[in-house]
Amino acid sequence: MVSRADQSSIALASAAFVVLATVAAPSHAADVTQLEGVTAQATKAAPASNPNADPEAPYKVDKSANSKFTEPLLNVSKTINVVGKEQMKDAGVTALKDLMRTQPGITLGTGENGNQEGDRFLIRGFDARGDTFVDGMREPGMTTRETFATEQIEITKGPSSTFGGRGTTGGAVNSVSKRPQDTNFTRGTLTLGDDKRTTLDSNRVINDKLTVRSNLMLQDSEVAGRDEVYKKGHGVAVAADYQATDTVNVLVDYYHLRGEALPDRGQPYTAAVQGTPSIDRSNFYGYKDRDFWDTGADSLTATVEAELSHNTRLTSKTRVGETTNDYIVSNPASVQASGKVRPGTSSAAANNKFIGHNTQISHEFHAGEVEHVVVAGVELTKEDIKNTPYTFNTAAGSAFASGAFDQDLQNPSLTNGNPVTGRGNTSTTDIKTHSVYVLDTVKINPKWEVFGGLRHDSFDIEKQAREGIYVADSDPKAKNSFTNGHVGAVFKPKENGSVYASVSSSSNIPGEMVDSGAPAYGGLNITTEAAKPEKNNSVELGTKWNLANDNLAVNAAIFRTEKKNKIETTGTGTAAVMHQVGAVQVDGVEVGISGNVTPKLSLAGGAVYMDTAITESINPANKGKNLANIAGKSASLQAKYQATPQLAVGGTLVHTGKFKGGGNFEASDDRELPASNRLDVMAEYKINKKLSTQLNVKNATDKTIFEAVYPSGFTYVAPGRTTNVSLTYDF
Repeated sequence: MVSRADQSSIALASAAFVVLATVAAPSHAADVTQLEGVTAQATKAAPASNPNADPEAPYKVDKSANSKFTEPLLNVSKTINVVGKEQMKDAGVTALKDLMRTQPGITLGTGENGNQEGDRFLIRGFDARGDTFVDGMREPGMTTRETFATEQIEITKGPSSTFGGRGTTGGAVNSVSKRPQDTNFTRGTLTLGDDKRTTLDSNRVINDKLTVRSNLMLQDSEVAGRDEVYKKGHGVAVAADYQATDTVNVLVDYYHLRGEALPDRGQPYTAAVQGTPSIDRSNFYGYKDRDFWDTGADSLTATVEAELSHNTRLTSKTRVGETTNDYIVSNPASVQASGKVRPGTSSAAANNKFIGHNTQISHEFHAGEVEHVVVAGVELTKEDIKNTPYTFNTAAGSAFASGAFDQDLQNPSLTNGNPVTGRGNTSTTDIKTHSVYVLDTVKINPKWEVFGGLRHDSFDIEKQAREGIYVADSDPKAKNSFTNGHVGAVFKPKENGSVYASVSSSSNIPGEMVDSGAPAYGGLNITTEAAKPEKNNSVELGTKWNLANDNLAVNAAIFRTEKKNKIETTGTGTAAVMHQVGAVQVDGVEVGISGNVTPKLSLAGGAVYMDTAITESINPANKGKNLANIAGKSASLQAKYQATPQLAVGGTLVHTGKFKGGGNFEASDDRELPASNRLDVMAEYKINKKLSTQLNVKNATDKTIFEAVYPSGFTYVAPGRTTNVSLTYDF
């Protein structure tokens, strides 16, 4: 429940942004003509720069690349945090996880026995591991994600089923790919240090109709502060843009990624360990000669854009591909009476083949003095997943059970691992979805805009525990249909500002998290066949302003998200019983900033305060508890100062408040991670017009940071001080 102090904080923040909305005005506004929050006197973007960003302030991204959002971000009735590639370059970000661990309002989750190893993020209090998109289409499968071919990352906050379909309770993450541009350029970067990495970004205008862009990546990195752990990989992304006619454009892109790593589930974090002499942060409790983690992604996307008339556009996008996630990983959660660690083992060998199609039409028209921008579309997807996990020597009385593979708490051996004995059954999962949506932005007059949208989804899932063999007691099926909406109103007291209110909804359905077989983790088993969708509703009030000659964006919002029909289980195995009486509530305040305060000083960041509570539960003792794995307070600020035309210096401060781990969704009092503060620093020097060098020191003070915790007792350890030097050359 929300305390009086928390209510006061929310009220104070609400009053603050209302005052801001009524009195704020842009610096030197009279010198600049503005339209829809974007300066008319725009500076031409440099080659290879983000086309969606402000050319004079690249930390400020003016618009989403998702075509469902037709307005500039200033006029969207929703919090959307966008991080462009210039900001990621300055921060030394190489993977999606690198970025997300620095974003306020987001915490990391662990791989577990209930869900696979991979990118797992919790946004505004809710698991979003299945809510990752690439260029507006859902990316299936649990895996790791790169940024070498990424233009910007868009983090949409709050229930978003109107735009993304199933899930999206706390929000969604959309990676926007680099597209061909109309200028020739080639840029190569070599990074040395803890991360050894090279990338190449090349764009070629073949003729007046065809442009091709390719991005390459090769990496061989260590993880600072962790023994034995490494990360390797390579990636290729190629896109061809063909202007077939004056009104028809065809874009074809292919993406290939392979990753190889030693998986790391950190250190024991149980009552038996807490309070004992500290464990060396570098201790690795896996088995370097047995454990492995191989991931992959391949996708081919074809997009046809046709301008049917001056105010009507048709877009048709089809994607085929597959992702793979193959690993054996040790779980250092079991501390024996002897004081030694007996790592359990998780494994997967998952292959997800998918095909998706979206056809969307946008049309602008006027009804009297009122302007409408309508977007309507159809989405169809099909996923086929196979998983053949490994089996191990874990039988009672075996060498494993007798402690032969136990690790010393202070000096783990690393090499004597519980051996693989074979493969288990191949399980299969087949998923089909059909969706239709319509969105309408209504511009009533220069002061008022209204947005309304509806989306209907049909979801059909079938699972088999043993491929080709139907077993009624273990092979569930589920069909669900659900409709969600978003309604928002935007008031523009001035051209450069907006005040908005919105109501939105989303639905979580049993089986949507395809990496899990347990309903507590969003999976599907026989007990969840008849389950209703979990329903989520959110109210958000906010304001957005473009200041400092339109080069600085600031925003603030208060929000409440409520979930009903929350799935809970009691009992285990064949005695498990599913209940849908749970309910939770998240109240919060979020503020953000991005862009140039002055021509020399760039800032990006924000702060989030959240109060979470279980309002209903099958277990009365859970009522009133906080949600697990959610930091109530978090903030980050990235800064860059252009000291001279050649030299820039900067850094990032990240604060994550304390939070507790837990089971189904309730926080546990004996699994609390302490608050952490992290400092990253950077410096960039332009040697000449073509060559520049950059120094990045992440976690510069070498703090020991625990960033995720598993209910049964292990915690992820963040990398220690990571030092890299990069050379970038423009050919």
